[in-house]
Amino acid sequence: MLAYKSLHGSAASDHLDLMRGGAAILVMLGHLRNLFLVSPAEVAGNAGVLVKFVYLISGFSHFAVMIFFALSGFLVGGSVIRGRMEGRWSWSTYFATRLTRLWIVLIPALLLGAIWDHSGILAFGNSGVYGGQARADVGIAAVAPRLSASCMLGNALFLQGILTETFGSNGPLWSLSYEFWYYVIFPLMVLAYPTKKADRSTALYAIAAVVVLFFVGSTISFYFLIWLLGAALNFAPHQTGPPAKHWYLVATIAVLLIAATFSINTGIEEFRSDLAVGIASTVVILAVLRNNARSGSGLYSRAAHGLAGFSYTLYLVHLPALIFVSAWLVPGRRWHPDAFNVAKIAAIGSCALAYAFVIARLTEYRTGAVRARVIAAIDRKAENRSEAR
Repeated sequence: MLAYKSLHGSAASDHLDLMRGGAAILVMLGHLRNLFLVSPAEVAGNAGVLVKFVYLISGFSHFAVMIFFALSGFLVGGSVIRGRMEGRWSWSTYFATRLTRLWIVLIPALLLGAIWDHSGILAFGNSGVYGGQARADVGIAAVAPRLSASCMLGNALFLQGILTETFGSNGPLWSLSYEFWYYVIFPLMVLAYPTKKADRSTALYAIAAVVVLFFVGSTISFYFLIWLLGAALNFAPHQTGPPAKHWYLVATIAVLLIAATFSINTGIEEFRSDLAVGIASTVVILAVLRNNARSGSGLYSRAAHGLAGFSYTLYLVHLPALIFVSAWLVPGRRWHPDAFNVAKIAAIGSCALAYAFVIARLTEYRTGAVRARVIAAIDRKAENRSEAR
């Protein structure tokens, strides 16, 4: 039995919303710093408290994605497990749910990114940040070769990092292929676990999961461990109830996987630190889930929910726009982090938030309505097939 079925109306839901929205902002803050401010190595050791705070808070951009993975594992993994355990699993409904969530923002983000990048190259030339002038983790590759129609299609099909590069200047798209393939692999793994006794279908699901893992490659497969840690939280003991039946088994497997990962050479230098962040994120989520308080109706709850409501859009659309502004305002040496420049960056970040919010109102906020129509169409088609028989 799953420990967590619904968090609606709980304080835990508010906290998870804040984590999701906050992680998206951390990603944007990292890109703002790398595009507009000099590197930390160029800042004097006697820098003031404000400067140190700016560089500290903007230094978790990559780690914030590990928070996304752990949260996604808990939320999406939980829906898969519940569907399987309650006997209502449907591939068509599942993919309709997941793909409407992904594509309703991804496709506009790809089109907007193409507009920003083509405009930037036209206005500022195919050099500087558009030519691959490295600014920490931003601008590390020439943009023009990544603006092909085939690259856009590959990103729309979640093949970036596998068969193609990320589209244009939109580096954050790397994690979207990870997410999508985790959405594919995890149901295969769950369906490969027999509810009564094994049959041919369970073996086929297990083989399919292995094939997909080989297809996506070692890097995506290793990061799947972080996603699985989030999924395992669905079996965690509830604060007011006994431990779920399979919790100790899941915890043991997770620990063994982590130990194995630390004992082998993965060839991924940063994976161990990312895994540590993933573990810490999982522990924080578990602590949040064990809070049984009801959601408040105050500013905190509304702000957390509002921020989470456009966090996916913010993650996908902010960088091409910021790179364009950076090419315009910072054609040469990046700014020194004095109070005036920090204020300018705060204003630019606020504009980026407003930009993402407007796009979200047209896309992400409509996910539920679009999803309902798609699922209704699938149900009607299934009914028509049944009647034809």
